[in-house]
Amino acid sequence: MRGRMRLLGVAGALFALALVAAACSSAGASTGGGMTLKISSPTNGASVSEPFKVTFDSSVPLGKPTTGDHHVHLCFDGGSCDELSQSVIAYGNSVMVSNLSPGMHTIEASLRNADHSDTGVSATISVDVSGGSAGSQAGSQSGSSTGASGPSKGYGY
Repeated sequence: MRGRMRLLGVAGALFALALVAAACSSAGASTGGGMTLKISSPTNGASVSEPFKVTFDSSVPLGKPTTGDHHVHLCFDGGSCDELSQSVIAYGNSVMVSNLSPGMHTIEASLRNADHSDTGVSATISVDVSGGSAGSQAGSQSGSSTGASGPSKGYGY
């Protein structure tokens, strides 16, 4: 009987460990207060050439602050998503990015409330950029895509 109880305890512990591992395996995704955000494209570690589109999957609607919807601030290489000079703002589910120098770059997508405050939900990937513009401001936006704002010099709404 004692052996069977011990076996059930070990099986229960392994099941709990498997659940924790599954919850942690969604690289590039974060949750908070029931909200989720994932960078769906490009994938982590992808090679990209400029300009390239960053696409998001969000559990909440994304739109301009005047709609009351959430939006995304993108920041690059450890820059603060709170600093507009270091961010690109996306008011939809994708944004075009350019002016990153060739090489590896980290992209953080930070889910923001309509008032631009941080929800605490973010996702991070790394990409290898080719065809970039050395010496340019990292993360400057090129053109626009679904709901994208202009260059990151203001809220743009």
